[in-house]
Amino acid sequence: MILMRYQLTTGVNLEVIPTNKFNMNQLLINFATPQTAENATARNLLANLLETSTKKYPTQTALADRLANLYGAYVNMGVSRVGRLHCVRLKASFVNNELANEDLFQQLVAVIQEMLFNPLADNGRFDEPTFNRQAINLRSTIKGYYDDKQFWAARRLLDLYYRDNSVMKVPSFGRSQAISQLTPASVYQTYQQMMAHDRVDIFFLGNVDEGQVERALAQLPFTPRPNAAEQPEILYQQPLYRQVQRQVEYQPVSQAKLNIGYQLPVYSGEKLYYAGLVFNDLFGGSPFSKLYMNIREQAGLAYYAASRLMPFNGLVSVQSGIDSRRAAQVEELIDEQLADLQAGRFSAERFAEVQNGLANQYLSSNDLAGNILGRRLTNRLLGLPNQDEAAAIHAVTRDQVVKVAKMMKKQAVYLLSGEN
Repeated sequence: MILMRYQLTTGVNLEVIPTNKFNMNQLLINFATPQTAENATARNLLANLLETSTKKYPTQTALADRLANLYGAYVNMGVSRVGRLHCVRLKASFVNNELANEDLFQQLVAVIQEMLFNPLADNGRFDEPTFNRQAINLRSTIKGYYDDKQFWAARRLLDLYYRDNSVMKVPSFGRSQAISQLTPASVYQTYQQMMAHDRVDIFFLGNVDEGQVERALAQLPFTPRPNAAEQPEILYQQPLYRQVQRQVEYQPVSQAKLNIGYQLPVYSGEKLYYAGLVFNDLFGGSPFSKLYMNIREQAGLAYYAASRLMPFNGLVSVQSGIDSRRAAQVEELIDEQLADLQAGRFSAERFAEVQNGLANQYLSSNDLAGNILGRRLTNRLLGLPNQDEAAAIHAVTRDQVVKVAKMMKKQAVYLLSGEN
């Protein structure tokens, strides 16, 4: 795809990707700053406040009605994390101007300007009733995450894996106990900090003249970022533990959760990154994987067994649902699957299946505009070139996969058991 890049002001970048492939145009505005122990919860609550009300549209209904009048344009805000960076993201989609027969894009930019630059706040504080309502909603949302025991176990593994002083222990969505410490004034200070200092990356994908996009978005009153030249450390690394960290927790669950964390210093953009993707799919990331085929299907020891590569954090996590009485047996069998990969014990046929599956997954992901923008954003944040990932996956060799497998170091084992 052809792309055009602009700098709207210092530290505010725009990338336009002209295409007529999609019926809906897509806009992504990403605010990024290093995460701290304190800012994740405040920024998540801030995203909810900005998404639901402005001075001009003071209620969620009023804002929704305005977007509905723009042929059902959609705007939402949320948070995520890329390594050490905490991101607040605004995503918007709307039909092409040609289909609407009017300048829909300019009208949508005006609404977005209201959301970002004219929030429902006065005298240095957000509207209190709106703030209280969104605080309650956020607390309920976070509680809902942890009611899912699979999610609970995944988070508890990360708590066990990351060092005590690591900011990575704090999820990107924050912590419910921190909400009570926030006030309409303190979150407004978080808002001011974000709007004045965050790195801003804007992406537009769709069937609109790129010059028109640049002119419309240049009207957003962003100010120069004072520290734009500074490049924060994004990729997370930590020293190895001398001994594997272990924890067993007991809750009334019908299905135990055995989760294992491995350090794998293979990061996005590095030489072995694509070998890491292929390794992970061979290990537990696909229906062709050893964990799926040998532990779930053949041995019947797991209701599910899968691995996930976190290429910004130097981490592979294994998640499995098991009978708690079989925990030691399952862990031993997982160790055996990793040992097989370290010894190169995987067939050429299975290797080709995984490579083809990953490459096809990449190619099919281009059918979704959001996936394209997500990859563009990651590459921009990490300073990486855009490339043909399918070709890079097919270029991975068996020796590279074995090399990656040998880099895996077990660091944490968490068991959520139903038997005490």
